[in-house]
Amino acid sequence: MVNTSNTNYEKLARWLHNLVEILRSQGDATFRLLVDTVSGKNALIDIDGTKLRVRAEQGEQLQIYTEYSVAQDAVNFRSEAATLRDVISGKLTLDGAVAMGKIYICADIQDLLGIHNLVMRILADSSINPQLQRLWEDFDESWQSSTSTSEYIALEQQKPSYGYLIKTVPEDVMLTDVEGLSED
Repeated sequence: MVNTSNTNYEKLARWLHNLVEILRSQGDATFRLLVDTVSGKNALIDIDGTKLRVRAEQGEQLQIYTEYSVAQDAVNFRSEAATLRDVISGKLTLDGAVAMGKIYICADIQDLLGIHNLVMRILADSSINPQLQRLWEDFDESWQSSTSTSEYIALEQQKPSYGYLIKTVPEDVMLTDVEGLSED
């Protein structure tokens, strides 16, 4: 029996290294944004249960280090391969996937904005870069997944819901009168 998790770990590590090398070879604003966004950072990525710890260091050139993780540490990014396939192919927006909980990402706001900008640039570059297109094809063809392809979701249904944070505040807190609490 094939150890899918270990095989997927090796594929994911290779895939991430190839992505960095493709962006490095372009040498444009997308690679500079990658360097600025990930340098000095660590992340635990979980795709279909395959956990990969990634560390990025900026020296003379950006270096990416990966290691298989079985620890129950906090995950920074979690998704299913089917969701990533849908985002890469344009069947699902990145924002829609995050809003629907199909992609989980945990970082501070500055890092989230940088990651969002980076992913959007990479996806835009993919439309004209044959190397990135081959990389996505490799991921699509070689990733072993137990999940089936997700349904296609209309763009209208991918709008994020607003006000969800205020809905989590308990009712007794919302009804608290704060007028008499301020000190003049």
